[in-house]
Amino acid sequence: MASDRGKIRAYIHPQNPTIGHIEHGSLADIQAAEAWLRSKGCTVARGPMGPDTWQPYRATTHSFGRPTFLGEPRFNADIWRQCGYSPIAEYTSALAQNIPAAQAAAAASCPLVTAGFDVLGLDAHESFDAALSVFHGIATAAFKTAFAYSPIDLQGFRALYSPIKSMIEPKMVLTAFDPNGRPIGFCFNIPDRLNPERKEFIVKSLAVLPEHHRTGIGSWLVGVSHSMGHSLGWTGGGIHALMWTHSHSRAISAHTGEVIRRYALFEKVL
Repeated sequence: MASDRGKIRAYIHPQNPTIGHIEHGSLADIQAAEAWLRSKGCTVARGPMGPDTWQPYRATTHSFGRPTFLGEPRFNADIWRQCGYSPIAEYTSALAQNIPAAQAAAAASCPLVTAGFDVLGLDAHESFDAALSVFHGIATAAFKTAFAYSPIDLQGFRALYSPIKSMIEPKMVLTAFDPNGRPIGFCFNIPDRLNPERKEFIVKSLAVLPEHHRTGIGSWLVGVSHSMGHSLGWTGGGIHALMWTHSHSRAISAHTGEVIRRYALFEKVL
């Protein structure tokens, strides 16, 4: 359920009707959205947030002076603090240099290669749409324990990724396969076209099936991304984007990445 409240929209969580979401706006906009959520029985509001975590959400809390990268949310945290909200979940983006990241992952991946696991580019799938179907299944399973996560159907997933098809490099859209040829993880990378002079790419999405968490599959996917990206001329490194601080993905860049931005999702009891 959603409602226009002035210049922003308010939503009710699709799986928990006591939680409301509010997009970014002015003090008056947020207060109007809060009033509507209360009238619908919500006891908690979160923001900045659209209908679900697949849309832009989170506000920047520490910028470190770097330019915004492609797809990064640009919401400011100050208005949420002024409205009485407090951080409920924190996230980071980190820049990792290609060679160290690739070398660290290559060393750790040797047992996986020996066991018959593989990482392949987009050509391993019949088509881009076929790859998206695979990625949707993996992401749905992998992200279900992420904070505030709510699933979307395959049609909605395709609507998010299809518009960026024209900018992808097929060699940088990676899938991990187990020894039986079953897809078990993916890493979707895109170039940072907002800052082409920096020659950086963005790890837009990384997901591994839960039964393969902490096996090194995620690190291997990211390492291959850095190695391939470097060979394609993205020598500035890779941005591990918008990682929840409690996620498995955050650990992948912990030793090879430098935090370049911090964000928070805010919450308030209504």
